[in-house]
Order: sequence, then structure tokens, then C-alpha cells
Amino acid sequence: MQVKKRMRSDWGTVTQVRKGVWRLRFWAETDKGYRRCSETVRGTRRQAGDRLAELRVLHGHDAPCPTVGTCWRQWYLPDRTRMVEQGDLAPASLVQYQSTWRCHVSMRWDSVPVDKIRTLEVQQWLFGLRRVAAEASLHLLRQLLDYPIRFGFIANNPFSIRYLLPSRSTIDKREDGVWSTRELGEVWHACHKTWFEPAMLLAGFGGCRVGEALGVRAGDVRLDYACNVPIAFVRIERQISAQAEEADRTKNRWSTRTTFLAGRPAVRLAAIAKVRGADEYLTHPEHRPYGTQRELRRAFVESLESHEVKAHLFKNLRKTWQTNMRWVLRLPPWVIEPMMGHVGQGVTGRYYDKPSELVFCQMLAEAWAEHPFGDTYGWLDEMGSWDDLGRAAARTSR
Repeated sequence: MQVKKRMRSDWGTVTQVRKGVWRLRFWAETDKGYRRCSETVRGTRRQAGDRLAELRVLHGHDAPCPTVGTCWRQWYLPDRTRMVEQGDLAPASLVQYQSTWRCHVSMRWDSVPVDKIRTLEVQQWLFGLRRVAAEASLHLLRQLLDYPIRFGFIANNPFSIRYLLPSRSTIDKREDGVWSTRELGEVWHACHKTWFEPAMLLAGFGGCRVGEALGVRAGDVRLDYACNVPIAFVRIERQISAQAEEADRTKNRWSTRTTFLAGRPAVRLAAIAKVRGADEYLTHPEHRPYGTQRELRRAFVESLESHEVKAHLFKNLRKTWQTNMRWVLRLPPWVIEPMMGHVGQGVTGRYYDKPSELVFCQMLAEAWAEHPFGDTYGWLDEMGSWDDLGRAAARTSR
């Protein structure tokens, strides 16, 4: 007969049923009153003990008020991890929450019981942070303290009131410039025939984010014509994350979309895609299946500096594209926003306004025919007749 091992506490017991299986017995408030309950746990003895401690926090009449750190480890972090696994939260968001907790929150609040948090202490702590860190920390703590409210430990969230934040002068001033249409041609020339040229075209002429530009495969690109303007249809449904991992999802559900390039940039992108395998990434260094965001940013700036072209961050290509769409092609915001992967405004934008790809294609082609800024760069004439190459690629794709 197997001997059961029992581990007692002053509130409940942990009994080993068989190897790796433990039975917890404890007291809890139920619909039939405060009575003895049980639960089975699979894992190690320590995991069983941790679960008993968690149950005591939830159900014990004599349970101490949880600390901020307990709320983080016991409720918040497991919940957010599950959301990532279910696809409801971007992995990069979880990494950011963990970084904020580790760098700014835990050192001050980990061991503080949630009913001992004083607003004056919160205000003093916030003034010791930079503006961005204070905003991120408050956002995290507001979500975190909702858990002890839900379980009845406190009545109000001490981080939900309106605090004074550090001065905006503490925000790092990141370079935020864009390129003019002429300068964008110089950027393209500097990137021409490099391994990252497709990403540059996708961001500067297609409005893609950095990870999205790296995540496009040859099979995602299709070339056609509208109003005698070549249009590249590019399906955006994956990205290369900031952690250099392939992700079969975009930033959010609105970011999964088809974006469009017009004119010679579209022809060039289609020509690159035509010589690649359908499952091959358009942007990748030699002997690598895909490029990472870090090496793309570094190689891009180095290339511009070596060609003596005005250098901004790679992500500023997306800002340049949005500026050109609005002020050069004169497209309205309600056309540009969906092409950027943004959700429309209000109920109509979110649920009812669902134009087809052909509508976007037609509007872009008409605007490009009037203002073909990407077709007028002098150095393009040295490359030969790309229009003929584009028409051949379009016939192949049909």
C-alpha cells in the first residue's frame, strides 16, 4: 500500500496521492457557506505548496493582504502570458511589461501590501522617474491593482487617480525627421541592389512597419495595372519581431491587410519577388532566411551615410510615406489609415466601412497618375525599361 505524504500548514494540507499528484484541502467560502474544499495539483511539492498559498490569499479569512509583487506573480503575469498564447496580446507587449516591472516598479512596490499604498508616496516616487518611465509604470500598476479589487482585498485602485507626472523635458528627444520626395529618391538609390532594398520599398512606398517590411515573402506580392499605372498588391500578415523571431501575426487584427505600391517602386518590388521562391522572404542577408530589425536599421543608416544621403531612422520611412500620401498624392485620411493598418474612427470605421482592395488600388492609381513622384528620379533611367519588366511580371501573376 502506497504511503501518502502529507505537508501541513496552519490553513490547509497538501497530501501526495501518487508521484507528481497532490491533493490540497483547505477552507473556503462557497454557495453553501464556509466549508472544507479540495483541489488536485499535478507537479512538484513546491508547486503544490505555492498553489495552496494562492488559494489562501483568495479564500482564507485570516489571509494577509497580498503585496504588489504577489499580485504580479500570482495573477497579472500568468494572465498576460495566457493572452500571448491565445493571440490576444503581442509578445512584444509582454516583454515591455516585464521590463517596466523589473526596471522601475518592483524595486519600490514589490513588498508593499496593496492596502498600505499611500498616494503621497506614489507621487514622490513618480517624480523620481523620467516621463516615459512614469507613464509606463502607472499604466502597468493600474492594470495590476485591478486584481486585488476584483478579489475584495481593497475597494479602490490607488494608481487610478490623476497624478502629476515628471516634466516632458525628461523625454528623450529622438530624431523625428522625414525625407522630401526628392530625398526619398536618393534614399532608394543608396539602397538599390542591397539586401534590404525590398524593405526600404515596402516602408518608404508602401507604409509598412519595420517588422512588417521584413516579414513579406515573394508569394505575398502580386503586380497588376490600373489607369496604366503598375500597382503591387502586397499582403501583410506576418512580421519579424523585435526579438528577431518569425511571428505569423501582425501587431493587431487591423494590421493584417493588403497594402499597395505604385509606379516604378511597384515594378521593382515585383521584379525582386519574381526571382525568389514563393515562401522566401524578400529581405534577407546572404545565407540567412530573414533579416532582423537591428541589422536592418544599422545597415540602412550605414548605407545612407556612405552615399552622403540625409540619414534618419529606418522607421521614419513610414512617416515619410504617410506624409507623401496625404500632401503629395492628396489621398484622404480615411483611405490612408487602413493602408497603414490602423483601425477606422468610431463605429463606422471599426465595423461597417469595409472597402475592397480594388477601391484602394483605383484611388492610388488615379492619384499616382497625377503626381508620379516615385517615377521621376533621374537615376532610374539608367536601369533600363522597368515598365516592360513590370508588364511581363503582371502577365505571369494573372
